[in-house]
Amino acid sequence: MPPKCLVRGNISTFLLRDGGLVNGAANHKGTASEDAELPYPQEMFESRERVRPPSVADIIPTLARQFLAAVEPGSRLPTVRALASQHRSSNSSVHAALGRLEQGGAIEIETRGRAGAFLVRRSIDRLWAMMETGPVVIAHPLASSPRYEALATAIKQMMTSAGLEVILMFVRGSRQRLQAVREGRCHLAAMSSFAAGELCGADDAVVTELLPNSYNTGHRVFYTPGAESARPLRVVVDRHSADQQLLTALEFVDSEVLILQVMTAQIARMLESGEADAAVWTIDEMQTRWPAGVLDRPLSPPVRERIGDRDTRAVLVGKSVDASVLRAVCEALDPAQIERIQLDVMAGRTVPEY
Repeated sequence: MPPKCLVRGNISTFLLRDGGLVNGAANHKGTASEDAELPYPQEMFESRERVRPPSVADIIPTLARQFLAAVEPGSRLPTVRALASQHRSSNSSVHAALGRLEQGGAIEIETRGRAGAFLVRRSIDRLWAMMETGPVVIAHPLASSPRYEALATAIKQMMTSAGLEVILMFVRGSRQRLQAVREGRCHLAAMSSFAAGELCGADDAVVTELLPNSYNTGHRVFYTPGAESARPLRVVVDRHSADQQLLTALEFVDSEVLILQVMTAQIARMLESGEADAAVWTIDEMQTRWPAGVLDRPLSPPVRERIGDRDTRAVLVGKSVDASVLRAVCEALDPAQIERIQLDVMAGRTVPEY
């Protein structure tokens, strides 16, 4: 009787009814056994997808990121062979990708004989563009005070002047802005240094910090004349503001307090109407709508000593995995120039534009 071929999966098992052979091996029981151990490794019968090495177009964005994150002007560059090994590509593909970056004006390389190749110049905006990540997206506070509006104008103006395409998205609350970074909806989030210190975890990083009064000119306690005798003290808090929530908890830690959660726009109205007794709030925002009869005092010395000027400093927070790249991008933000633009906007010498 001719041999019969049974195909199971990727393995062909050949059985001879009469001879009792399995894959050429004698079946001592005299019967065909499909469970007999095969004399060849299973891997011989498995098909594997061929992995294509990265193309020049694949390497360009990763090299651009590398030049932003880890290579400063004046640095000696790794050899083409080392870069090819790092990017699992060929020497010719890496050489071509470096040529594209040079032709695009993103980098300038100088070869110095046996000393190797050195990065002479890099263009932050060209490298960012060649990373193919789109515009720099920054989550910013709502323009609820002239200072926030001036900060938005300064950031947009300076980054645009550096050749970067920037989009500001306005999000209420530093927690929500930080969450937007974590979810990949933006690259950076603006908030106070104090909020960043309280909210940021291991996966978050402060990539730049601006001068005092860049975020606001400080917090004070605003209260009604009858607040001293109120029990419990009705304190209004913007449920979206981490700064206000944290500072309120510190300021009234030893007081009998009833927290009333409201929107920012309601704080002044509730103090004026007598529906609330006190609030910790920024001077900048209160100045735009300060109700008659509402008094104010500084934060208590222990609170002020603990926070310093961190509640007044603006910072930009990004993902820690992207921190090196984002710090290079934020080199465009000179703190002193930011301050000058903010002052010009608030004095009416510059039109807000963001």
